[in-house]
Amino acid sequence: MPAAYAHKPLTPFRRAVARFSLSETAQYAKLTLGLWIGFAIPYYLGYPDAAVALASSTMLTLALGSSISAARSYFYQRVFSNAVAMPIGTLLIWLTAPHLMLGAFLLPLVIFAIVRLKPTLFRMTSITVPMTLVLYTGEHLPLLEQRLIGVALGMLLGFIIQQIAFPPDHGYWANTQINEGNQHAIEALSLLTGGAATREEIKPLTAKLRVASTNLKQAHSLLKLDLEQAWVSSHLKRNRERLPLFLCYHEVFDSLVNFLETMDTFHDQFVALDAEWKAAFLAGLGRLVATHRILAQAADLRVEREELAQAPIGMDELRQLIEVLPAPSVFTSVYLGHLTGYGILLCKLAGMPARR
Repeated sequence: MPAAYAHKPLTPFRRAVARFSLSETAQYAKLTLGLWIGFAIPYYLGYPDAAVALASSTMLTLALGSSISAARSYFYQRVFSNAVAMPIGTLLIWLTAPHLMLGAFLLPLVIFAIVRLKPTLFRMTSITVPMTLVLYTGEHLPLLEQRLIGVALGMLLGFIIQQIAFPPDHGYWANTQINEGNQHAIEALSLLTGGAATREEIKPLTAKLRVASTNLKQAHSLLKLDLEQAWVSSHLKRNRERLPLFLCYHEVFDSLVNFLETMDTFHDQFVALDAEWKAAFLAGLGRLVATHRILAQAADLRVEREELAQAPIGMDELRQLIEVLPAPSVFTSVYLGHLTGYGILLCKLAGMPARR
C-alpha cells in the first residue's frame, strides 16, 4: 500500500519563485549570470583569451537548454562533437600539410563517416563549427586547447547554473494548467447543461481549453525528462507522484476539446434531436460535470483539503447513466460516445488518490 501523498500549498514566496522560474525574465537572468561568471573565472585566473569561449559556451547551454534535461543533452552532444572534430580535424590538417585544399576535401568525409557510426552522440550545429575552425587554426595547438577547454568547462558551467539558478518548475506549470483547464472545461460544459449555450460562448472556452491541454502535455513531458536526471532538484521531486494525474488530465482535456468541437460543428443536428433524449443526455452530462468539479477541487493544490473519503463516481454508476440513453441515430451515437469517453476518464481520475 503506497504511502499517502502529502503536498502542502506553496507559500506566496515559493509560488512567486516558481512562476518566475518559468518566465523569460528568469532566462535573461541566467544568461546574464552565465556571461558574468563564464567570463570572470578565466579572466581573473590569468587566461583572458579563454574568457570569451567559456562565457559563450555557458550562454549557449542556457539559451538552448530550456530545461535541465535539455541542458544536459546539449552539454553532452556539444562537448563530444568538439572533442571528436577538433583533434581529428587538426590531425588531418597536419597530415595533409602544406596542401590545405586536400585537407579541406578530406575533412568532411572523415568526420561525417565517424558521426554516421553514432549520430545520437553528435549535434550537427555543434560539429560544423569546429570542422571549419580547424581550417583556420591549422597547426596552432594552443587555439585547439583553448577551444576544447572553453567548450567543456563553459557547457558544464551552464548546466550547473541551469540546475541551481531558478531551474524551471515544470510541475508548478502543470498544476496551473490543470486548474485553468478545469475552469474552462467546467464553465463550457455548465453552459451546455444549462441549455442556453451559444456557439459564441463555447468557442473561446474551447480554444482556451485546447491551449491548457497543449501546455499540460508539454509540462508533463519536460517534468518527466527532468526527473530522469541523476541530480534532481527538490521542486521537481515535489510533483513526481503527480505525473499520472497530469497525463490523465491531458487526456480529459483533449477528449473534451473534441466533444465541444463536435457540438459546435453539428450544433443544428443536436438542436433537432428528440427533446426527451436530449434532456436525458444533458442530465447525464450534468452528473459528470458535478463529478468533474469535485475532482478539480481535489486536484487544486492552492488550498489544502482533506482527502476524498470515496470516489465521486464509479464504472457501475457510469454504466447505469449510459444505459438509459439509446442511440437510434448516427448523431445520438456520436454524442453518446463522447459522453461515455468523458465518463470513463473521470472514473479513471476518481480511482487515483486525490492528491496524486
